[in-house]
Amino acid sequence: MTKQTRIPLCIVGCGGYAKIVLDNIHDMTDVVELYFASRDLYKAKTYSDDYGGSGYFGSYEEAAMDPRIQAMYFFTPHDLHLENVKLAARHGKHILLEKPIGRTISECEDIIKTACDANVKLMVAENFRFLPTIGKCKELISQGMIGELRVIRTEYEAYDAGSVAGWRTKIARSGGGRFIDGGVHYVDIMVDLAGVPESVYALTESPKVIPDHEGEDGIMVMARLQNNVTGLIHYSGGTPVNKPYDWVQITGTTGSLGFDPHGDEITLYTRASKAKIQVGPDRRGWGGMVKEFQNCIIDDRESIMSGPEALKDVAVVLAAYQSAQQGTPIAVSTR
Repeated sequence: MTKQTRIPLCIVGCGGYAKIVLDNIHDMTDVVELYFASRDLYKAKTYSDDYGGSGYFGSYEEAAMDPRIQAMYFFTPHDLHLENVKLAARHGKHILLEKPIGRTISECEDIIKTACDANVKLMVAENFRFLPTIGKCKELISQGMIGELRVIRTEYEAYDAGSVAGWRTKIARSGGGRFIDGGVHYVDIMVDLAGVPESVYALTESPKVIPDHEGEDGIMVMARLQNNVTGLIHYSGGTPVNKPYDWVQITGTTGSLGFDPHGDEITLYTRASKAKIQVGPDRRGWGGMVKEFQNCIIDDRESIMSGPEALKDVAVVLAAYQSAQQGTPIAVSTR
């Protein structure tokens, strides 16, 4: 008998962000067979028609009960993540959950336990973990191309007022501001390259410029990482620019690496030279992410972006928020 490889995957929540991801993965028909679920049946049908779906549902519950569905990919507000995971787990569906995994450590732990108790796979959709630039950067570091790691610096500046609306404006629903929503990507770069920080010190940007937004527009975070490595993150959704600025700089004892995380090349700098290193094609990390989800189901193993791994990112975000509130460095705890 031929081993099944294609995963019947239901997209849950047919909003604008789901569309961005689907534009990058809908043609991966050897990896996933797509279904769609929305509280709005017409919207689910429209997405199914637009992206070659095999079916659609007017409720999340109907999708979860359908025997054709093997896994569910949730594009839902942060405050619904635990409820969504409980629904999928109750019906034995594997779970791909948009980042962040949760708003608090206890909520993250409940989500992880729910999936574990139901014996279903839980993977968090952190696409930056699968960016070709990040993978190549890790390879170059391991090859000693920049010597010993010293500094990891990431910077993102954009004006996000147009995308901050609805539930994203409420701290109770989102868990914070721009940092927990978008900045968590850059936390994951740091954690992926150098592990969980020992402590962080943070300042939020002021005055705020995004209207009707309870959370922070931007934040600056300094992290004390393992082996005396320093981490620096500047994430701003309130910078008045007409084009986002996105950059990662990794410095070692003998050289450094600089790149746009979504770009197709990395620049290797040394005291004597500068060289361009090309990286492979990019679906903004979503292609590799979906393949990893497929493989962890088929191979019956935990994903490299498992629940406990995603909890690390949230722990850093929450420690940074606490530091900004208290004006002092805060130890990072994943418990």
